[in-house]
Amino acid sequence: MISEAVDLIQNSKKLIIYSHHDSDGIASAGIALFVIKRLGLNYEIRIRNQLSIEDITGKEEEIYWFNDMGSSKVNEMKNIKGIITDHHNPAIMDNFIQDNGNKIYQFNPHLEGLDGSISQSGSTTTFLFSMNIIQEVIAVSHLSVIGSVGDLHDKKFGRLVETDREVMNLSKEVGIIEPKNDIRYFGRSSKPVSYMLRFGNDPKINSLYDRPDAVYGLLERMGIPRKMANSTRWVDISEEKRKNIINELLYLLEKEGGEKNRLTGEVYELKTEPISSVLKDARDFSSIINATSRKGNPEVGVKLCLFERGPVLEEAMKLYSDHTETLRKASRFLDEMQGKVMGIIHYYDFGSNLENNITGTIATRIITHKKIPKESVVIVMADIEGSKKISGRISLDLSEKLDLSLIFRDAAELVGGSGGGHRNAAGAMIPNGKEYDFIKNVNKIIEGIIKPSQ
Repeated sequence: MISEAVDLIQNSKKLIIYSHHDSDGIASAGIALFVIKRLGLNYEIRIRNQLSIEDITGKEEEIYWFNDMGSSKVNEMKNIKGIITDHHNPAIMDNFIQDNGNKIYQFNPHLEGLDGSISQSGSTTTFLFSMNIIQEVIAVSHLSVIGSVGDLHDKKFGRLVETDREVMNLSKEVGIIEPKNDIRYFGRSSKPVSYMLRFGNDPKINSLYDRPDAVYGLLERMGIPRKMANSTRWVDISEEKRKNIINELLYLLEKEGGEKNRLTGEVYELKTEPISSVLKDARDFSSIINATSRKGNPEVGVKLCLFERGPVLEEAMKLYSDHTETLRKASRFLDEMQGKVMGIIHYYDFGSNLENNITGTIATRIITHKKIPKESVVIVMADIEGSKKISGRISLDLSEKLDLSLIFRDAAELVGGSGGGHRNAAGAMIPNGKEYDFIKNVNKIIEGIIKPSQ
């Protein structure tokens, strides 16, 4: 089957690449583009938030390659000839689909008994398939790591595991990725250390979180004055000072009864990037390419993945700054907004007051920052072209009991929509006016699985 899928790509006269609009999807697009450029193929690349009916209805002369998306829509595809390299829950649990005029080769970790939300990202799936086309794709093996950490595959265990880890080790062997044991807060190479500590949330240190004076005080005790704290990144600090800061953070966590074991773990740096680069840390890299897409310029993120710097990086950082400001505005609006509760569901309908491509980001912020019970389902909704875009998040612990992707898929279909995703992070698109029915459906399904704690 793999050889037939490879032949389909290599012999295509016009190849249409679809990739998801998040960092995993952009990294996947970078991998696919690396391959097809070396093959000299005629191609077109399309980055999507959601696949429309037009996207999944094929044309005779075109071959399609869906990256980090497609599996949840494969049952709706018609006349599609191509491949899917995805890691979301498949609507059809088969490697080869030929109903409705299709000829689709589907590569997905769920078909191999792996959990696509932890074990194998979309970019890892794309990379593994691409290795069967050209071995030179190993030159962009780091994009698998960037996509995987962007999808938080390292969150549960403090490191990448299973297939993601295999590709990370491969990238390490060829001298691209360097895993290190260090603090796991976001912003190691892209933010001032004062910002990194102020908003570090996994684990959250209550005496420091969003308390700038407390953060400055800690850093000054470590020999880093305020002015330096606002201009120095974590990666710029000496190893000795880093260890001293970590020890102080561990002491604070112990006092507060926090999860000390989550403070440090594996982080992934690009040996190909200078220490001065904001792209040095893989998680920071993933955040920047994610921002380029959320602000409507995914091609900038793809170019970064394929080693373009200079003006491209400057444009990426401008988009990243714009995206950060968008998130700040959304957070301020959220502070003034009262969510509603049904069972263990906490839901927020932003209507037209939220850019619909950041509903997932805001849902993550709510479940991370808001004082809500640990076993909660957070749902964020926003308007999108006469429909309602929905994102849901649950904790990794709750995902041991619930598969949110299946719940969203079933609840959305009952109101004439569609849904899917991962066990702990899922999305749906439903008709406007069906929001309350959707929430009721989700609640009913959950109550059939577990007893609400409220």
